[in-house]
Amino acid sequence: MEEQNNQKETRSRRALLTVAITFAVLSAVLAAALIYYTVTSGGSGDSLDAGYRRSFYDTVVEVDNIDLNLSKAMATKDTGAMQSYLTDLAVNSELAESDLQQLPIEDENKFYTTKIVNQTGDFAKYLNKKIIKGEKVSSDDYKNLKSLYKANLALKNALQSAMREMKSDFDFKRIGENFKDNAFLRNFDELQEMSVEFPELIYDGPFSDGKDRAKVKGLSGRTITEAEAADIFAERFSEYSPENIRNAGKSTGRIEAFCVEADINSEKAYAQISVVGGKLLMYAFAGSCNGINYGEEAAVEKAREFLNREIADDLTAVWINLSNNLYTINFAPKVSGAIVYPDLIKVRVCAETGMIIGVEGTEYYKNHVERSVGLPALTAAEARSEVSDEIAVNSVRLAIVPIGESAERLCYEFSGEKDGAVYYIYIDAENGRQLEMFKVINSDEEGSLLM
Repeated sequence: MEEQNNQKETRSRRALLTVAITFAVLSAVLAAALIYYTVTSGGSGDSLDAGYRRSFYDTVVEVDNIDLNLSKAMATKDTGAMQSYLTDLAVNSELAESDLQQLPIEDENKFYTTKIVNQTGDFAKYLNKKIIKGEKVSSDDYKNLKSLYKANLALKNALQSAMREMKSDFDFKRIGENFKDNAFLRNFDELQEMSVEFPELIYDGPFSDGKDRAKVKGLSGRTITEAEAADIFAERFSEYSPENIRNAGKSTGRIEAFCVEADINSEKAYAQISVVGGKLLMYAFAGSCNGINYGEEAAVEKAREFLNREIADDLTAVWINLSNNLYTINFAPKVSGAIVYPDLIKVRVCAETGMIIGVEGTEYYKNHVERSVGLPALTAAEARSEVSDEIAVNSVRLAIVPIGESAERLCYEFSGEKDGAVYYIYIDAENGRQLEMFKVINSDEEGSLLM
């Protein structure tokens, strides 16, 4: 009964899962790097509080589900059962991470939390692919599952402790503020301090600890000052007439950056500017979007105009989603006709005003280098023969995708339909192996999603 309830909960919330088409994370969400502020269609204090409250309690549910499925995965040697638990773990982790990102908490306060959630989901996908290839789950794999279980248990206990200490009138709009009675932040701060107790996980996946040590490829130039970061912000967003531009410290993650805040139309705006080179790594605007005045083409053009002032590459819009009056547009450069998925950059455009309200460029600057693309070993027709005949292929193009921590592969991207559903299939241009497949899921709440 417990397992049935868990699966029912997973299915009922599956429609909330938003996965951008990005091989930079190979079907895992990039949201670990995002710190977008929540943009609601309403904007009243009550609706904000209700939204944050829902995200918090949904996080609690998914972390409980992760605990259950990890415990089952550690207790079985049946590969069929293991795959079922791993699949549920991947979904639970995506949903938990999505809920966490919707809470108005500073990135440094939730870094360890999102890292553990993301690692759990990504390791589950890694193990699932390993089983599909016919490989055995090793003793080291079980040790890693145990480490993730311990880490998630600490998160579960922290959330439960916060729930017990939160009074009935707790203001969830203040969940990220460092005031005296903030049980949530206090418990999460304790969790951060415990992070040293858990070993690193080194495996072939996008959230592997080993990948954090990879070299940042796309940043060069001189080191800027904090004052220059504020000037860069003012120049990048001059058309929105930002006021009260102020420095807000420094981010010391994979890419060191200056944090800048400002007021635009009486709402808060936030950005991170790289210390090396002065590049815009991310931007978030907290204003609301209440309607649709801009169509898809106009929104893409607005985003492209903005990026052209920031990046010299000829960028192609590779995925567009409209949800809650927001366009989320993923761009990537092309090299010799091949889409370079490791260099994705995401832009959010308000469909009501046409304003740029979000930018996530970290992956682009982490991975961007000058590339040369050789001739594929297989023709498009030969690669097509590796795609199921059940799928009616509509388009094909070359793409560069990352494999593991540092390798990249040239592949063919096929888009096609089966039984009214749209699929994206990626076939290695050297050996014909399927690298990945996505299915487009249409959701009333989240628009077109990839799963």
